[in-house]
Amino acid sequence: MIFGRKKKNADKKDSAGEVEVPNLEIKASGIGKEEAVGLLIAARQLPGYPLAITLVANAINSRADRILIDFSAQGAVARYRVDGIWESLPAMDRPTADALLVVWKKVLGLNPAERKARQDGKFATNFRDIDWVISFMSTGVPSGERVLFTIERKKPVLKTLADLGMRDAVQESYKGMLNGNKGLVIISAPATHGLPTTWRISLENADKFVRDWVLIENKKNQEPEIINVTEYFYEDGGDTPEQLFDKVRLKQPDVYVLPSLINPQVVEAVLGQIHKEQKHMVTRTVAVDAVDALLQVLKGNPKHAKALLGIAQGVLNQRLIRRLCESCKQAYQPSPQLLQKLNLPAGRVPKLYKPTIPPPPDQRVDAKGNPIEIEICKKCNGRGYFGRMALFELLVVDDKVRKAVAQFIEKPDELRKFLKASGHSGFFEEGILACALGQTSLEEVQRVMQGK
Repeated sequence: MIFGRKKKNADKKDSAGEVEVPNLEIKASGIGKEEAVGLLIAARQLPGYPLAITLVANAINSRADRILIDFSAQGAVARYRVDGIWESLPAMDRPTADALLVVWKKVLGLNPAERKARQDGKFATNFRDIDWVISFMSTGVPSGERVLFTIERKKPVLKTLADLGMRDAVQESYKGMLNGNKGLVIISAPATHGLPTTWRISLENADKFVRDWVLIENKKNQEPEIINVTEYFYEDGGDTPEQLFDKVRLKQPDVYVLPSLINPQVVEAVLGQIHKEQKHMVTRTVAVDAVDALLQVLKGNPKHAKALLGIAQGVLNQRLIRRLCESCKQAYQPSPQLLQKLNLPAGRVPKLYKPTIPPPPDQRVDAKGNPIEIEICKKCNGRGYFGRMALFELLVVDDKVRKAVAQFIEKPDELRKFLKASGHSGFFEEGILACALGQTSLEEVQRVMQGK
């Protein structure tokens, strides 16, 4: 057991009784091959190497996508982020934590003695027959130093809107918006709720074979290439955004993809193309819900707010929510009072589900206080959840909605009440449906909704 959590593949010991280091390949990026090999060979001789490698290997085994280590004068605490939830590991004393950090800085060609300035590195690895890309960042903070590892698969696993958890009916309406004409579609999500992934998948699943899609953005913000979306970037010392747009416009694209509405001049130019040439536009923003996203776009462009509202066709917003573990979730019959509270007709939902979460180790005792063995689910490792999905709010912007937005633009909560009264399905309704389908729990829906 390492870091207090028993692993499915426990660490093996060699004939001398020493714990074997997990077989985690390291291929540092941005460093010459010979230098990288030399740094790795040297790092393997350091006392902190076994723990440094085990920290990352166990994170991958735990399905973590982040490792955060906070250093203080007394020691350090590491945490894994699994399915969006941070899990603390046992505290380390300062010498142990420092030894671990020295290894990673050495391997990545960074300066181990630098504890204040930001340092960044990246390495590739193949672990459990899967290719990973792991980014490293360290920076000084008032309490000491903070280190963050970001763990990503080299090849994305999520490829379709269905993979994200989008229902068929929502997909049909949403794809119709993406593939429409003479309009604006806004893709949004709260911070840390998967906006980059949904942005990518939305564009990859749009119809790009009979229409030309172009993306215009600052070179500094360049993201992974999207298939069949031609990218154009402006940068310091080159064309201005307006000049670049004029050149792109001459190519007569059908859809303009703007990760950000760059400036009023570009917005005005795109609006002209939409009105005169029946072009289409897709953009994105970080927002708590669809109303927030739409109002951000309008208020961020006051000169063109009326025109943008006039062409808006739809706003997608999402929130990530944990899926119940299929191996250990428990069914229960909801009471009539609960169904009434959830606005569900009696008999419509015969059962709901909840997670199976074992009690803490100190509570695993019988009536006499003797320790008892409790079987832990091997799939989710006792978390009760396995993986995440998205709840989607899709706001269809029609003339009725446009009139309401114009009326309540300074009163977003009143606008939300109007939309709900008009039959708009928000996150709560989508969450209850996910519960009824056995995908998640009421507790998880409440947790995500409270995080608004």
